[in-house]
Amino acid sequence: MRPDRRRRAGFTLVEMTVATVLLFVGVVAAILCITSAIRSQAMAAQRTNAAMLAERQLARLEAAPDEITVGEQQGEFGEEYPGYAYTQSVEATEWQELYHVILTVTWSGGAATRSLVFDTFVSVAQPETAPAATGASS
Repeated sequence: MRPDRRRRAGFTLVEMTVATVLLFVGVVAAILCITSAIRSQAMAAQRTNAAMLAERQLARLEAAPDEITVGEQQGEFGEEYPGYAYTQSVEATEWQELYHVILTVTWSGGAATRSLVFDTFVSVAQPETAPAATGASS
């Protein structure tokens, strides 16, 4: 008796079902990984924007030290960065020309409101100018 070649040439229904399930699991896992990576990239971009905006606000304080007032202030970053706002708390320290600044940048990140807090000190002391070199020679 010769074995039938047609029976051995194809896949069985069980093999096809297992292969389909494995393929489905792999595709779903890949889609979940891609979605997670996109979400992480968006969160990183939002945090980067928040850090850049905080740096900009602190630079404004340092550029105009005579306008620093003790207390809490709030504001937004304008049309360029909609949804981003800040709360700034300035406290006096035991040193007259040094202020403690706590800057909180908030933004809406999807369904939740997210925030980053920056804590620093700002000096309002004017740098001393170096004495001019004299051109005297001996």
